[in-house]
Amino acid sequence: MTWHHHRIWIVAVLLASGLALAWLIAKTPVPPQVEDPRGIATTTPDLTGRAIYTNGEYGFVISYPETAQITESFVPGYRLPIWWRATADPESKGTLLLQIMSYSTQSDHSYPRYFDALVRVGVSDHPQEVAACERLTPDRAETALADATFGGATWKVFSFGDAGMQQHVKGVSYRTVHEGTCYAVEKIAVGSNYREDPASADDVPDALLDERYQGLDQIVESFTFAR
Repeated sequence: MTWHHHRIWIVAVLLASGLALAWLIAKTPVPPQVEDPRGIATTTPDLTGRAIYTNGEYGFVISYPETAQITESFVPGYRLPIWWRATADPESKGTLLLQIMSYSTQSDHSYPRYFDALVRVGVSDHPQEVAACERLTPDRAETALADATFGGATWKVFSFGDAGMQQHVKGVSYRTVHEGTCYAVEKIAVGSNYREDPASADDVPDALLDERYQGLDQIVESFTFAR
């Protein structure tokens, strides 16, 4: 066999091999592509119907329902003074910055006579208040609860309450020290216990009042330090 014939035979073999390989590739099923969820998973909070309050001086942001009433000037109440935190000593030094009234009802003939569900934010950079910030205040009827974590911080948590003269107040105080300042974020319910009127269609069930109070958790947990 001549060299010329050898070359023809080699080319023929290579061509046949190439055709066979192409056929195998075409027939081999391609597995479906699965995207790595670690690279695409994103969560966007639903802020429909909500507004955002930003405090640049003290570096925090908090979200609340658009229907809530925002107050930065305060009027003391019988069961809810305007101290920088609800269970602070009257002589303590601090500043009440913000009140978010999420729910309020008032009547002269039905139950309750009044009821407010609100969140307050107060601060103090006084050394004595900062030192006591994360400690229980037993003489102010506080009870320690489990710590909470939100807004980039761990918070000491204390419940409190008081009642008398057919009125009551209860709440939970979340406190932490951030950049040398004590922050108190508190959910509070204050209202009347008066029940001597006949039952009325305008009465608000206790279950609904408690639902409004528990709904304050969403506001509290939206608190975030901006720096």
